[in-house]
Parts: sequence; structure tokens; C-alpha cells
Amino acid sequence: MPKTETNNRIPAPLYAAAGAGDIAIENLRKLPAMVAELQGEIPGRITKIQDKITQKVAELPSLAAELRQRVVDTETDKLRESARRNAQVVLGRAQSAQKKTVKLYAELVARGEQVVSRTMPARPEKVRAEVLAASNGHHTAEETEVLEGELNGKPTAAAAKRPTRTRKS
Repeated sequence: MPKTETNNRIPAPLYAAAGAGDIAIENLRKLPAMVAELQGEIPGRITKIQDKITQKVAELPSLAAELRQRVVDTETDKLRESARRNAQVVLGRAQSAQKKTVKLYAELVARGEQVVSRTMPARPEKVRAEVLAASNGHHTAEETEVLEGELNGKPTAAAAKRPTRTRKS
């Protein structure tokens, strides 16, 4: 009978899920104290919100008149230029958010590796998880971050970004 090798590597999404679950449990333990604290603050907050709503409703007619005047005074070229600038700002923020999301995902994977290492009965000595940064749904070797670490309950820093074998989709 031919020998077949099995892949014992746990996929990074499972580690991320374990890390997210660990954070959720941690925050759920704090929930009863937060609820008790907020119960005393709710009546005061409701009063403040009602006052703000009343004030804003009273300001609506003057705001509407001001906006009508702005529309009449503004030229369409200025509006187009403003829209282009705003689109660039939104694009920059979206790219920044994507980078933060990839970093958070890598942190969840690292935390999940710790959770799994504490709870797995037969622990492998070394775990390797690949975190792929998706750009329009395509993965490239340059966008792959490899996390390596010993399973001793302590995280190790992410390995330097390096090309790994490219997966075929």
C-alpha cells in the first residue's frame, strides 16, 4: 500500500476564528459590569438626546434656506472639482482600511494559534499559517505574509514578508 502524506497544517482562517472567539469571550466576561454601569446613565443620556433633537429641529428651516442659497451661488465646475477631491480622499481611506484589516486578520491568526496551542491535545511542535492579502480577489506571492512560531503559548513575531508558493485559484 502506498504511503500518503497528510497535511496537518491548520488553515489561517480557523486560527483567525479562534482568535476572534477568544476576544469575544474576553469581552463577554466584562459585559455584566458594563450593563450595571450603563443602567444608571441611561436616563441622563435620554434627556440630553431629547434636548439636542429639539434644538436641531428648530434649526432646520434656517439650514434649509442656507443650503438653497449655497446651491444657487455655487458653480457646477466647483462641484465637479470637489467631487473629484472627495473621491480621492475616499479611495485613500479605503486603501488604509484594507491595510488595517489585513494587519488585524494577522493578529487574529496569531491569537488563534495561541488558543489552539493551549487547547489541542496532540500539539505539533511548529505551526505555520499563511495570511493572504486579497486585492480584488487575486492573491499574489508578494501579498502573502507567513507567520511562524513555536507552540509554547507565547506568540512570535511575524516572519518577514517573503514570496511563498503561489496558490492556483
